[in-house]
Amino acid sequence: MKRATKRLIRAVVTVVLLIIAAVLWFSFYTDTEFPDETTYDVPNGAAELHFIDVGQGDATLIKTGDKNVLIDTGKKSARDDLLNYLNNHGVTEIEYFVITHFDSDHMDNGVDILDNYDVKNLILPDQAKTNKTIEKFLDKVEEQVESKDIEVLNANEMVGDKLEIEQLEITILAPLRNDYDDSNDYSVTMMVRFGNKRVLLSGDAEKEAEEDIVARYSEKELNCDVFKLGHHGSRTSSSQALLDLATPEYVIVSCGLDNEYGHPHTETMDRVKNLKIYRTDTQGSVVLTIANDEITVKTEK
Repeated sequence: MKRATKRLIRAVVTVVLLIIAAVLWFSFYTDTEFPDETTYDVPNGAAELHFIDVGQGDATLIKTGDKNVLIDTGKKSARDDLLNYLNNHGVTEIEYFVITHFDSDHMDNGVDILDNYDVKNLILPDQAKTNKTIEKFLDKVEEQVESKDIEVLNANEMVGDKLEIEQLEITILAPLRNDYDDSNDYSVTMMVRFGNKRVLLSGDAEKEAEEDIVARYSEKELNCDVFKLGHHGSRTSSSQALLDLATPEYVIVSCGLDNEYGHPHTETMDRVKNLKIYRTDTQGSVVLTIANDEITVKTEK
């Protein structure tokens, strides 16, 4: 074999070996340094999120297995509607009861919940706000701490914690500070995950709190399938910056028909106009079911 031919063969073999090494290195590097997005086993059974029609206010019931989580209660005017809804859906015990913040349209019926249901854990923001309704509620909490051993948890101290309820996981994302000027910004913000489906709940968090959340968390941490619009669809919440990280497919609006605030505001609805939108004011309670890693939605007017 001529010397030139041998050199050519060696060169070809060297190139082939370099290509193989490069492919193996790239495969290893991408697998170890840039892993695919985390995926989870698909749970048996289902999780239901009920965005209850309580008029101009918020109340969300989460059911999975035989466990219940209740987030907010609506205003006093919605008391009977709320209790009837919970009773009609078989609620007797509540594993976690969350008051996102101390505004009346979120916590007015807190005493009634504590009086009528067996609450195991209560999550509250570290918010310095008081009025007669809040004082009455906190007095009831103190009474039940002594008589029923209810556990009271500080949401500000729980940021980053994951609550596991059956196969459902709730991560506490906020509040990130305890010196907000606006009561709404103390809202307990949570990511609910069942299997690979995620629901972002941000209470009434407004511009300042949302900016803190966007600064703190990555797209991977905020990405969700469903987002309940902040502050009933107010123009001061659900910013484009947050939506760009969350990239939901569905949005839920909890508000009252022809409410005095004009919620949801046109500016906010324009930001989500290409998404699947469900509203309690026009469609009644919205029930979102996650099963087999699929989402189905129905309304109960």
